[in-house]
Amino acid sequence: MLIVVITVPFIAFDVLPVIGDPESAPNTHVSDYYIEHAIDECNSPNMVTAVIVDYRAFDTMFETTVMFLAGIAVVLILANRPRKRIPSAGSYKRSMTVAGRAIYNTVNKDVMISAIEPVILVYAIYVLFHGEVSLGGGFQAGALIGMTYLLDTMAVRREKPLFRLNKFQSGAIAGLGPFIYAVTGIVSIIGGGLYLEYNKLPLDIHQAELHSIGITAVEVGVTIGVAGTIITILNALIERISFDDDND
Repeated sequence: MLIVVITVPFIAFDVLPVIGDPESAPNTHVSDYYIEHAIDECNSPNMVTAVIVDYRAFDTMFETTVMFLAGIAVVLILANRPRKRIPSAGSYKRSMTVAGRAIYNTVNKDVMISAIEPVILVYAIYVLFHGEVSLGGGFQAGALIGMTYLLDTMAVRREKPLFRLNKFQSGAIAGLGPFIYAVTGIVSIIGGGLYLEYNKLPLDIHQAELHSIGITAVEVGVTIGVAGTIITILNALIERISFDDDND
């Protein structure tokens, strides 16, 4: 019933342009406007960033919110399911030996991953602030941070992990991302503008710089939201599985 209610208006009113129609708005003036004015109006050499988090910032905020809700949904779905127990991986790991030593749990592996993790985090920061020569890359930066957590949690065995969060802490961090995004829009309203109208932020600086500050704020929110969501989903999955390596 829900599918019918959502689909019928689109079929009945024909509100969407035909894909590939050369006379549609995106092909006649919208795209050209973005290309011609993105750098001057948004102070962003990266036109993709200008479109996603400036011209279409409201849409991207809800995309970030949907990702956060997806992570919460995974936690809620798995919370009421019985814990799974999988066959011990100990015998498998011990069978992978070279001269009597397991090749999976090796010092070399732990050392290399520990050395790689800070590099990935530094690269994530670079992608966030300088991706394609300007601000942008919040989704990619968040994914890199989430991947670092995955490596540290699942591939390295040590007493003090690089950083460790439970699903409630990571869920709170995931929610902080959309919150930062939303607050940025509210601040622009306080400054007398529309929601997410960055040039109305209540700061006494040039309008072009206001756009940079607004873009930076929402991209940081996206990064935090994506990273927190990935970590939340990973934690929820890990808590449903227990390994019996010592009880083969």
